[in-house]
Amino acid sequence: MTSFRWKFFGYIALLILFICTVFGFIIHAQQTNLLQRDLLRRGEVVAAAAAEVVALAPSPAGAIAAAARAVTEDEAVVGVAVYDAAGRETAAVHRDGGGEWRPGRSPLLPPFNLEGNPSHQASRYLLTLAGGDAVWCFTHPLPATRAGAQGWAEVHVVPPYASHRLAYVVRVGLLALTVFLSFALFAVLFLSRRVTGPLVQLADRAREWGKGNLGGRVAIHTGDEFELLGNAFNDMAANLRSTIGRLQESEHKLQEHTGDLELKVLDRTRALAEKNIELQRAMEQARDSDRLKSEFISNMSHELRTPLNGVIGFAELILMGIDGAVDGKVREDVEQIHECGNHLLHLINSILDFSTIEAGMMTVHPEETHLVSILDEVALVARSLAAKKQIAYRQEVGSDLPEVVVDRMRIKQVLLNLVSNACKFTDHGEVVVHLDLLERLPAIAQQLRVHYPAPIDPRDYFYLGVSDTGIGIPAEHLGHIFQRFNQLDGSVPRTYGGTGLGLVISRQLVELHGGWIWVTSTPGEGTTLHCVLPRHARNPEAMAEERGVPTKE
Repeated sequence: MTSFRWKFFGYIALLILFICTVFGFIIHAQQTNLLQRDLLRRGEVVAAAAAEVVALAPSPAGAIAAAARAVTEDEAVVGVAVYDAAGRETAAVHRDGGGEWRPGRSPLLPPFNLEGNPSHQASRYLLTLAGGDAVWCFTHPLPATRAGAQGWAEVHVVPPYASHRLAYVVRVGLLALTVFLSFALFAVLFLSRRVTGPLVQLADRAREWGKGNLGGRVAIHTGDEFELLGNAFNDMAANLRSTIGRLQESEHKLQEHTGDLELKVLDRTRALAEKNIELQRAMEQARDSDRLKSEFISNMSHELRTPLNGVIGFAELILMGIDGAVDGKVREDVEQIHECGNHLLHLINSILDFSTIEAGMMTVHPEETHLVSILDEVALVARSLAAKKQIAYRQEVGSDLPEVVVDRMRIKQVLLNLVSNACKFTDHGEVVVHLDLLERLPAIAQQLRVHYPAPIDPRDYFYLGVSDTGIGIPAEHLGHIFQRFNQLDGSVPRTYGGTGLGLVISRQLVELHGGWIWVTSTPGEGTTLHCVLPRHARNPEAMAEERGVPTKE
């Protein structure tokens, strides 16, 4: 790779050579023009002088000899001739090849042409000889100093004289140019060293710094921008050393922190593993506890229901008078025993159903059935509950209801839970059961889309609702009404009784059918529980998943 120093030297040398060449051509042209003018001026002067000499001579021969002597010192003059008024040559001399004067006109020149100068004025013209040489001819009229003496004097001048002068000037110019160019090249070489020396030093130092050796410094003392650049390089190296030192220190600290972090991660991993083992043990214990709880509830419910059914059965037999008629105080006591037994049996069944649902064991068995028949069976119990509370019970049933495919026992259980719940919280007014196809109830379908935005076809569903004129539910409690063991506040169980599982079980049974349940209520005016169920129940879990109802895992 060519160094910058020699590139700089070469470019400057070429520039100087170009400038000198241009100046040489300019000087050559000026000298050529100057010599040309000098030649013409001298020719005219010599011609005029020759004419004066010829005019003063006593005879043409003497005149031409005098003229030859007059121009002998001028090497450019190669011939002189005198012509009379008619243009006839009266005398002539010329120089031969050795520089000697010979009589007569030069045989190389054409004859004198008088017609070329009819006005008898001084003139000049250029003649080209056969060999390619050129001769300037200068004519001048003779002054009329002698009586009858009139004619022309002609002087022949050759341009090679000017060429010799020009060649001399060129040789001198070339010598001067060579000397100047030599000094210029030495100056350029010195200047290139001056310019490229600091650059070479900077490049060498940068190469060392690139290898990681940042200890050296750039020593440039030129007192100009190169020195400023060297100082900037030194500052940069100092900053790099400082930065690398800080990075190495940070790397060392990072390695220490990494080691500490690895130890902490190991400790945390070990602790998480221990916690995971403890969690697995706790989960196993919870599963065991849940299994034991389910087994306990199942066994206890069986053990409780067996004697309880016996108590209820014997109470019914006594009321039927199988051992004789009973009346008065005894009959009231037996009826109380029968009612309390049924209530206790209902509580035990609710707890057992909830336990079954929590264990994920609750299933439905769809079959074709008439909803009106289910409603009639529920009405027997509902009217009894309403009569005890001295409230009205009525049913609003749509016309021409088709058969549906549902679990008859579970739908009856849902309806009984909703009706008993409505009667329990209603002290005056009425309880109304609504049954109809969903496609006939656009307002209910709109409510369903608000609570459950999953798209459905209303023609595939029926509606079941229970309304009461009871105490109502505050808006802040509506979101918790379907949570287990929840009855508005702590005073409700003491006032109205119950476990708070009825609505929870009802919701689970409705969702197992692939339906939805929600509540609307106004405090002090009453509550309505809405149920929308499919007319043809299929796989309960699949239907619930289609409609966005969460299933119990």
